[in-house]
Amino acid sequence: MGPPPPEEQDTPPPAPVTIRGRSVRNWALTPGKGAAAQTGREVVTALHQWGYRPKDDQPQKVVELLLRAASGDGGRRVSLHLADDEDRNQVMLLALSHLQDMPPDDDDQVLRDNEHMRALAALGPRDVGVETLPSGRQWWAGLDLPRPGQALKLDERRPRALARGPRKLEGPPIPA
Repeated sequence: MGPPPPEEQDTPPPAPVTIRGRSVRNWALTPGKGAAAQTGREVVTALHQWGYRPKDDQPQKVVELLLRAASGDGGRRVSLHLADDEDRNQVMLLALSHLQDMPPDDDDQVLRDNEHMRALAALGPRDVGVETLPSGRQWWAGLDLPRPGQALKLDERRPRALARGPRKLEGPPIPA
């Protein structure tokens, strides 16, 4: 006899979400003349608080360009999201335009996107991208940043399974 039909099977409760080895920050702003520069300075401050020591002003320039690209969509607000991966000394920046119902194949927009992507790539991030979704457009860039005393060579990193104790944003295990 086979398993019971899907309607009769007990579904387990969803597992709680756990973020390990990550710090996160978010900014919501109204596009304006000084908003991108101010947010770029705040991102650099957050990176310093997390122990990253950028060699130059690359993170601020990337933030400003991401926010200008997202603002170019014409929405009334944009947001920026910053997350790190402390094991790999990397950070991810994501700018959202929050402008809904954008046409995916607007030729003028494609040309502007290509300009922004070339400018972003010229700043030297690990990866860049843009995606149009029903909720708006997402622009992202990944940066490799040094952390003095934390930088390990790739072959010296410990697998996550060997990491000891709770990590950032991780609570105690939930009893079964």
